[in-house]
Amino acid sequence: MKWKWYFQFSSIVLVVALTWSVLVWLPDGSESQEAPQLYQGVPFDANLLALDRRALDEAYHAQLLLLFSIWLKQQAVDPRQITSGLQLARRAYNQAAGQIARREKQMHDEEQSRQEGR
Repeated sequence: MKWKWYFQFSSIVLVVALTWSVLVWLPDGSESQEAPQLYQGVPFDANLLALDRRALDEAYHAQLLLLFSIWLKQQAVDPRQITSGLQLARRAYNQAAGQIARREKQMHDEEQSRQEGR
């Protein structure tokens, strides 16, 4: 009888501990909503920004090649894997492309204000 109480108590403690660890270690929704700031603290450079855009396009293309290659090797059985991979790749591409576009606009605006100041 004493052992039954001990196992019930241990089970409750284990469930509480596991629940707590999941809540602590899983990221909350606020972190996933915010894109990493790629250009924070990086000085403006038009030439390098053009290379950034080119590298992003090439990296995205390489990722798609990899995704489709793996999917085809698995004989295209389960579309959930490639769908998930495509969603992740596109989300990352759009985040980076948006930051590059903002950076290009900032550079354009600064150049325009310098020309107006002359």
